[in-house]
Amino acid sequence: MKKFALPLIAVAALLGLAANLHSQGTLPKSPVQKLRELKAKNDEIIKAQTVTLEKLDELDKQAEQMRFFVKRG
Repeated sequence: MKKFALPLIAVAALLGLAANLHSQGTLPKSPVQKLRELKAKNDEIIKAQTVTLEKLDELDKQAEQMRFFVKRG
């Protein structure tokens, strides 16, 4: 009787885990979908970096003007 209990428990555990894995309902994404998502995220990052670079350029121009006025005064 004990010989059958351990394999039976193991099989029940495996079936229970398999049922939980399939019950999530989400299908894995295809590589093309993953690439599209990555491209969209990269585009957002590039836009944010562009805005930051423009702000830094403006600050650099203002700093250069201040240096000019300090030397002049």
